[in-house]
Amino acid sequence: MTMERRTFIKGLGAAVALAPGVSILSSSSARAAGANPHLTAIHSGFLIRSREARAWHAAKDSMGGPTLAGSPGWRNFLNTVEHELQSWGLADVFRNPWTYTRWSTTEWPDDSGWSLHLGERKVRVASYGCNSGKTPEEGVTAPLVVYREGMAPEALAGRIAIVVKPSARDLLGGAGAPGGDAAEGIGAAGGATAAAPAAAAGDDGVRRGDYEYLSTPESFPDPLVPRAESAPLSPFPQMGLREEQAALEAGGAVGALLVLGLSYDALAGTYTFPVPPLHDLPTLYLDREAGAEMIAAAAAGRSATLRLLSSTEEAQTYQLFGYLPGRSYKTPEDEQILLITHTDGPSISQDNGAFGILGMVRYLSRIPQAERPRTLLVFLDCRHYMPGAERAFAAQDWAAGHPEIYDKVVAAMGIEHLGQIQPGEGDGSGYHPTDKAELSTVWTTENQQLVDWAIAAIEANRLERVQVQCPGRPGKHGGEQGPWYGLGNIARRIGVPGVATMGSMTAYWTTKARLPWLDADHFVAQVATMTQICGQLMLADLQKIESAPGAAEPAPPPI
Repeated sequence: MTMERRTFIKGLGAAVALAPGVSILSSSSARAAGANPHLTAIHSGFLIRSREARAWHAAKDSMGGPTLAGSPGWRNFLNTVEHELQSWGLADVFRNPWTYTRWSTTEWPDDSGWSLHLGERKVRVASYGCNSGKTPEEGVTAPLVVYREGMAPEALAGRIAIVVKPSARDLLGGAGAPGGDAAEGIGAAGGATAAAPAAAAGDDGVRRGDYEYLSTPESFPDPLVPRAESAPLSPFPQMGLREEQAALEAGGAVGALLVLGLSYDALAGTYTFPVPPLHDLPTLYLDREAGAEMIAAAAAGRSATLRLLSSTEEAQTYQLFGYLPGRSYKTPEDEQILLITHTDGPSISQDNGAFGILGMVRYLSRIPQAERPRTLLVFLDCRHYMPGAERAFAAQDWAAGHPEIYDKVVAAMGIEHLGQIQPGEGDGSGYHPTDKAELSTVWTTENQQLVDWAIAAIEANRLERVQVQCPGRPGKHGGEQGPWYGLGNIARRIGVPGVATMGSMTAYWTTKARLPWLDADHFVAQVATMTQICGQLMLADLQKIESAPGAAEPAPPPI
């Protein structure tokens, strides 16, 4: 875990031959026009190579995961990213630090810190509920009860509550909530790999997940709603207790078993998201088979022993800021493009937006400062996987006390969850990475020019299995295109044009998704695509990329 920083840097691979700021303009006409052609057409010599991208991730993975704010692995990761960014010209770098209480236990496959016993027999547990407190060393032994909404508090007092979640297909596709029987709720989740027709529309008949453009549509079972492909194989958005937690705590439950309708292989190592605040309701995750067994045990009036050992520490974390100077940097005429991501997460790619931004800065640093019309403001946030996430640490956000940091920002880009692989399950092969890229999305604020630039960059860089969405207007099939997920929606919050990308995260909510789950070629294509769009934003006439008058984009989801 406490890997030496110099070892990590060595793992990043050799530096390329061209130094930052070297110009290889292809024609005198491009010089005369004042625009470097490599801003809007990717020069392969400036771009990170797949082997280098894999080396970056291999070095990060070798620290052990998850990479959570303030942990030793996170500190090594951030120190190295900062060093590399500065080596490629990032200037005036500064940290915004604070201290918080970090909770931890053992990580899958090491379950020595968490277990469940039914009598003398150990029940297989997929994961733990993060920030959920702890039990005594011997655990807590108590009667089991299946939780139902509205049940009397006395029915929960002194018991271990079994909370059965509806399937992801139900939640995302409007197929209807599972029936009153808890066991039926498990069965509803299934494990199918094909998207159900019901995933196309919600209960109100409105088609969800429409888009402006879909590359390689032939690779999706249902190209009308490609996001539905992942729903049966993902724990999101059902992985936390959320509304049930208050009822269980008020009723005096001594623990909780969260049952999801997924196989053990799909659920193993899941890290709770949205991340709850620190609380005291020891929680474990069960797959559909273990969950069915515990439901049957509850019906028979049996007790179980739940054990969760954890520790807390005061850990220092920080946001990181810096600038890749444009030609007007530190003058009244300076304009800036914000690049934002988060630096914490459980898997190989949850937090690798920092590597994506590093790849973009590295590319754009090859273009001389005098030929970079706008400055890049890099913002690496640390709050996504902290207890309670960004909202709980809003006061610590640098912008909360220094809103002027955005005064010169004229556009924003969010970069998250790159190089992901679509999982598959069935046919005797278990839960496994397939030979297809995970669906990713490129969002834009409501402007046709931004949509056109996104599509052009995707096609130019041969980015597969990606949709372009423009929330706030009907999509290709007349349906809604929202919501806009991820940190990139800061563009809408601060009122500037914006573009963002992220993968769908089917397998990447877990600590189990490590280096074998990275597609380095796909990562490079995503970096190239976003770099090309960034180049367009550097040259853009701001009036031409404003959102359409009266555009009312949907609010971002609470994640």
